Amino acid sequence: MTSARALPLAALAVALGLAAAQPAAAATDPAAPTVTAPRTSPAPGFAGEGLSSDCYTDPYSGSGAGWVGLGDVTARVTAASPSGAQLRTTFQLWDTSYGGGRTEQPTSWSTYPEASTVLSRDLLKDGGQYAWRARASDGKLTGPYTPWCHFRVDHTPPTAEVTTDATPKHAGVEATFTLKGTDTGSEIACARWQDTPVFSVGWSCADGATDSRVVRLTDGSADIKVKPAAWGTRSVHLQTMDNAGNVSQPARLDYYAQPSTAPAAFGDIDADGRPDVLVPDAAGHLRTPGSNPSATPSARAGAAPGESGSWADVQYTHRGTLGFQQVDDLLAHAPGDPYLSLYRNDGAGHFTGRAPMTVGKPAVCRNAERLTIDCGEHGLGPNWSKVTQIAAYGSPRGDSAVEGVLPGSSVLFVENGRLWLVERGFSNDLNDEAVLLSGNDTRWADHELLTPGRAQGTDFPTLWARSTKDGTVRAFSITGTPAAPVFSAFADPAADPAADPAAGPVLTTLAPAAHPRVGSDGDLTGDGLPDLWSADAAGKVTVFPGTGTAAPHPTVTGFGPAA
Repeated sequence: MTSARALPLAALAVALGLAAAQPAAAATDPAAPTVTAPRTSPAPGFAGEGLSSDCYTDPYSGSGAGWVGLGDVTARVTAASPSGAQLRTTFQLWDTSYGGGRTEQPTSWSTYPEASTVLSRDLLKDGGQYAWRARASDGKLTGPYTPWCHFRVDHTPPTAEVTTDATPKHAGVEATFTLKGTDTGSEIACARWQDTPVFSVGWSCADGATDSRVVRLTDGSADIKVKPAAWGTRSVHLQTMDNAGNVSQPARLDYYAQPSTAPAAFGDIDADGRPDVLVPDAAGHLRTPGSNPSATPSARAGAAPGESGSWADVQYTHRGTLGFQQVDDLLAHAPGDPYLSLYRNDGAGHFTGRAPMTVGKPAVCRNAERLTIDCGEHGLGPNWSKVTQIAAYGSPRGDSAVEGVLPGSSVLFVENGRLWLVERGFSNDLNDEAVLLSGNDTRWADHELLTPGRAQGTDFPTLWARSTKDGTVRAFSITGTPAAPVFSAFADPAADPAADPAAGPVLTTLAPAAHPRVGSDGDLTGDGLPDLWSADAAGKVTVFPGTGTAAPHPTVTGFGPAA
């Protein structure tokens, strides 16, 4: 099929001559039927530009008439009679190529104003150029024709191919792949790629505004970056679209991703060995700061727990996994929700491709000395509805990896003003025992939990807490041994260090009014010291680098100016 952006000159002259040879329309009888609003379905257009029109009346201007793809075409009009009589509408199809003929398709008699006819794909030649018009008759009077509505036909789907070079691919490391497509008719428009074989029906080139996996193919190709989520055999799947809206058969390229060379790290969501910050953007999606706004978010807004449809309105946390992978999972809780939700990581930092899991609530309670206590008398309810703070904490027995594998994470939470710790249980769930780290009081009700990892000179993870009243950020450390950790520093978040040696020192002050969302995910600046961050409502993050000493384990004594 040859591309037809414009008619050949000889054919164009003949076509214009035919159009000019039509007799001049006589004055229309006011009682004659009228036909208006001609429209073609599907609307001819150019899928790559997102342009279409129900009726192209001038096929010789701009890029020419729009394209229709593989399928029947329906012509529709609105027919009206001043007297309300029954009408028969006649549609005329014109093959506008040199020597092309005209065929008529009348409808049955009707008083219904909408009239249509199907122009079967068998009547339309691949690469052909056509126009249609319509007029109506009441048996006595016949109204004038509508303008000609032009369109071009492309019945040949495009091709698709994925290629890459011979460079070894690694899990968690971006690699370059080339998407290719060809089309001999309406020309190639765009492509959609993904790592799963089943493509959604109805995707369009316009999806590229919000989906980074829909790309334009400049001169028939485009390079993309793919980060394999895990080691092993992986695939890139491709489907292309031409300007007529035809899609290709899916193409597939299999490749092998070698195991990641990056060390396992708490706070890492995408297997690059570095901790990551997650904040809601203006649309409520959860993203890493600075990421492409059209890229797939780490967590879609509509998948957030609760009814708000935004991650800005829920508590979420990530540091380690309740399963057995080397990247963080995501825990989330909506205010008042009886459920705690676990969103599993796909290996590349995306959490909402699958439905979340529900995390069980511990039913056995112990005090800091591991003696059994009554849950109800100490403010622990049967579900998560009274929980006001959650924080993935790491391992309370030491955060060092063993043979490259991180220990299981644990969860800190505040319920009815009390601070509790629960360790990992079976895969993707928590232990059935919760340990009360504070007294039987409500002292933790006005504090936010931040989990920077090791920050007080030992292998134990540190807890930072910010007062929602005055903004002070304090540090709380585990003492003792991995077999018998001691949590005495966690008893009172506002204890005076001058009077209580176990009290948490004040590291800085971040007023809640000026810094509504704060967090810590470990070392963000690469100096070996955990950092603190603050985010505004639009998702812009400001980092406050930790100061102190990095060896043998980090000790943070304060924070430098905002970076």
